[in-house]
Amino acid sequence: MADAKNPPCPVSSSFCLTTPALALDLEMVLDLTPENERIISTDCELSMTNLLNAFPLASFIVGQDGYLVGANEQALDLFGKEIIGHTSMEVVRNPNVHDAIERALVQKTRTQCDWSTTQATTDAVYHVTASWIEAEDILVTFKDVTDIEQSLRARREFVTNVSHELKTPLTAMLGILETLQLMGPSDPEAQQSFLGMMQKETQRMNRLVSDLLSLNSVQANERIRPSTPLDLRALLEETVTSLQGLSHKSHSQLLFTPPKTAPIVVGDGDQLRQVVINLIENAIKYAGPGNILIGLSGIDYQPLLRCEGVKIAVEDHGCGIAAIHIPRLTERFYRVDDHRGRDVGGTGLGLSIVKHIVSRHRGRMRIKSSLGRGSQFAIYLPAN
Repeated sequence: MADAKNPPCPVSSSFCLTTPALALDLEMVLDLTPENERIISTDCELSMTNLLNAFPLASFIVGQDGYLVGANEQALDLFGKEIIGHTSMEVVRNPNVHDAIERALVQKTRTQCDWSTTQATTDAVYHVTASWIEAEDILVTFKDVTDIEQSLRARREFVTNVSHELKTPLTAMLGILETLQLMGPSDPEAQQSFLGMMQKETQRMNRLVSDLLSLNSVQANERIRPSTPLDLRALLEETVTSLQGLSHKSHSQLLFTPPKTAPIVVGDGDQLRQVVINLIENAIKYAGPGNILIGLSGIDYQPLLRCEGVKIAVEDHGCGIAAIHIPRLTERFYRVDDHRGRDVGGTGLGLSIVKHIVSRHRGRMRIKSSLGRGSQFAIYLPAN
């Protein structure tokens, strides 16, 4: 038995003997001279560290007394360099993780739990597995599932938002139908008014479904880079001309400034047309009366892209957007003014579609806006 002059091996002897990668010569184990104990202790530590460092996940080993006896580099980066010799409760201050380790030790089995924490300013989620090993110790691993949790959360929010967006017009239509049933055929003028309201709500649902299908199509092809050469000047001229009627109804005027030389880029014509239509329609709907400037640069070096490219800009002089809203404008269903957005027929998906189309073209989008001075939405596309 080890005494004060000959401290015990930091890893239980059963761990050293039963783990093939850590097995030592049996004769050396039986002949526990001070020198042999020192060799065994050193070899155990080195072998255990090498084994843990081969794990792709942050991992540490907890002894029967609750103290950490080993950890790999990922665990040291996650919890700190001085965790060896501390209890698991001191290292991970979470009761769920502590309970999982205790259950694994008592029941000699594998237990799992989730651990949510904050790293710097970012929330992180880890799936923790505590596994009993024959050495009478507990191997604890931490799998970062933050991206998976964020994806699941985004999916839940998306379903909730779609349900809400569809429920609002459906509720309005049900109310109109009930009113029409109570009215009878005696008031044809009121009936026409209610039918017009139903048509408006139906069109709203149709726009929402169309945008959802469009968003799904864009996301499905986002990793497939377009390969068709396009004349952007011709594309913008056609698009601006097609929207002149809509702008006149809103007492606004579209002013397009084309470059002298038509820039040719590689892209998807239908998708880039959709980008321009979305940006111009937003300016018409939200900026109010006035001039809307549509600009297209020639091919030149774009610092934002770090290569040659073009810039498409749509600028208005409307009420502008508060700085707090700008980072979230491309989120699905996000609206600066929820009621106004629905009144003008917005679905909250337009800029999200734009973002994914621009991403597919390996481009960038920048938004500048000042309250009371207007907004500029700029798209940067690489030339090749």
